[in-house]
Amino acid sequence: MTEPGAIGSSPATGDTADGASPAAADGADMPLAGMAVVVTGAMTGVLERLSRNQMNELIERAGGRASSSVSKKTTLVVAGEGAGSRRTKAEALGIRLVTPDEFAPLVADFLD
Repeated sequence: MTEPGAIGSSPATGDTADGASPAAADGADMPLAGMAVVVTGAMTGVLERLSRNQMNELIERAGGRASSSVSKKTTLVVAGEGAGSRRTKAEALGIRLVTPDEFAPLVADFLD
């Protein structure tokens, strides 16, 4: 049953009121869905040209949540060259670490 005044999906297309497909609306099919991601150090490869703000926007476009600090809620740390205390903290907490070259294929479809 739908709440009064709520806008549901279109029966003909299955699209939501904003035009997104239901899967895209909840982010379940996004590569970083439900992940809290921290970027630290200098990026290399295809990510080298991106500023920190652009990296954070990329993470969010791919369904993740960008964070500036490592905590027990962090899911993934992208550790580039010269990564320091954030990398050390991630290692101590047992958080998954990837290099920029390992991260790039995960978000390749979202690069401008």
